[in-house]
Amino acid sequence: MQGTTVRAGGVTARHPAWLRWWMGLQLLFCLGAVSGAWAQQPASSPSREGLLAQQLAPDDPARFAWTRAAEAVGQGADALHLQLALLDDWVLALEGRPAQAGRSIEAAMAHGREMDADLLQRRARDAWLSVLQAQQLRPEWDRDSPHVPLPPELEALGAELVQEGPGFWVRRAPDGRIRGLYLWLGARNGLAEPLPLPEFALRLGRPGQQPAAPLMQCALPRYSTRQWVPPQSTQHYLCSAVEGGHGLPPVGVSWLAQMGHWFSQGAVLQTVIPQHDQALSRTARILGQVDNPAVDDFLRGAREFAERQQQQQRAQAAAAAAAKKARDATPARRSGEPLPLWLKRLAFLGGVAGALVLYGLLAHHVSVAVASGVLWLGLAIPSAIFLRAIWTTGGTDGWGKLVAIVLSGTGVVAPFAGTLAAYTVYKLVVSAPARRKAILLLLGVIVVIVLHALERWLFW
Repeated sequence: MQGTTVRAGGVTARHPAWLRWWMGLQLLFCLGAVSGAWAQQPASSPSREGLLAQQLAPDDPARFAWTRAAEAVGQGADALHLQLALLDDWVLALEGRPAQAGRSIEAAMAHGREMDADLLQRRARDAWLSVLQAQQLRPEWDRDSPHVPLPPELEALGAELVQEGPGFWVRRAPDGRIRGLYLWLGARNGLAEPLPLPEFALRLGRPGQQPAAPLMQCALPRYSTRQWVPPQSTQHYLCSAVEGGHGLPPVGVSWLAQMGHWFSQGAVLQTVIPQHDQALSRTARILGQVDNPAVDDFLRGAREFAERQQQQQRAQAAAAAAAKKARDATPARRSGEPLPLWLKRLAFLGGVAGALVLYGLLAHHVSVAVASGVLWLGLAIPSAIFLRAIWTTGGTDGWGKLVAIVLSGTGVVAPFAGTLAAYTVYKLVVSAPARRKAILLLLGVIVVIVLHALERWLFW
C-alpha cells in the first residue's frame, strides 16, 4: 500500500494511504457539521425584520419615535445609530438645509454608524442659538386672555398668593415684600420640526442688555409628561422666580404695572436654554417621546408575537410532560427492562437450532472441517468477550475469584463442547451406523438406570 512520507525535526513518519483517506473523511464531516450549525442559526425575528423595513418620511416629525421601537425589540446599538441619524436630520432642518430623502430604518442606521457624535453636538448647540436669536421659539404671554385657572402646584401657597393678571401670580409676605413670581407662559414653535424643551429660563429685557427682571425658571406643569413643542404649536410652561432676584419692584408697587413699564421701554420676553440642557442625549430622549401610532402598532405586534411564542413553548412543554407521564404510566415493557424468561428460552433454542442448521449445510455442501471451524469461531468470540468481562469488572477476590475461575473454564470449554455436540448431531442425521451405535448406547444407559432403580427398591 502506498503512503506519504513527512519529515519533521529529523524524524521521518510514513502515513499509509488508508490513514490519509480517513483524515480526509473526518475533515469533510467537520466541514459539514459546521455548515449545518450555521444553517441552523435562528433567523431574524419578525419584529426586527418589520422594524428594518419601515420607511422614514423626512417631513414627518413622528419619525423620531422609531428609536423607541428599536430599543423595545432589543436592538440597543441599532437604536443609538438610528438616534444619531434622526438627530442629524433634525439639526439639518434647524440649519435650514435639506434633510435626507425618504429611506428605510435600516439605511438610517447605516448612516448613523458613520456619524461623529461630537461634531453633531457642536452643530446642535449652534443651531439652538440661531433658533433663539431668530425668535423661532417665541415666548407668549397673553395679557388679554380670559381667566387662567390656578396650577395645582400653587394651591398650597394659600392667602400669600395674589393673581395680578391672567396667568400671572405674585406671592407676598405679610409685610408686602415679594417672595415669588409665577407666570403661565406659552412657548410657540414656529418651525416645521419639533423642539425639545426640558427646562429653560425666561428673561425680560432688551436683547444684549442687562435684564430688567429676575430670571424665571420654566418647567412643565405638574402631571405633564410631554417635553417637546410640536411644529407650529404652543406648549405651556409655568415660570417662577423667588425673592432675592435682580429687578424686583419696591414694596407697594404692582408687579403688573412694573412689567407694563418695562414693556413700554422696549423690553421683550426671551427664552434662555441653559448649557446642560443642550446635551444631545437629552434632546434625543425628548424627541423620542413624539407620538406615533405606527410605532404603537409595531410595539403591540411585537409584544403579541412574543406572547404567542411563549404560549406555544408552554403548550409544547405541557404536551411533552403529558406524553412523559403517559409513558411512565404505561405497563408495557421499557427498553431497560429484562426480557421474560420464556422469551429468553425461545431465543436460546432458536439460536441453537439455527447454528445446527448452518453447521449441517456447510458440512454437507463444503466439508465437516470447514463447518466445525466456522462454528468454533462463532462460539469462541462471545466466549472471549465473556472472559474479558469476568476479569475486568472486579469482584474477583476470595470466593469471587473461585467463581471466576469456574466460569472461565466454562467459557474456554464452550467452543469445543459446542462444536463436538454439533458434529455428533450431524453424524446421527447422515450416518446409519452412527445412529445404530447411538441407539445401542442409549438402550444400555436406560438398562443401567432401570437396574439401579430395581436394586434400590429391592434391597433398601
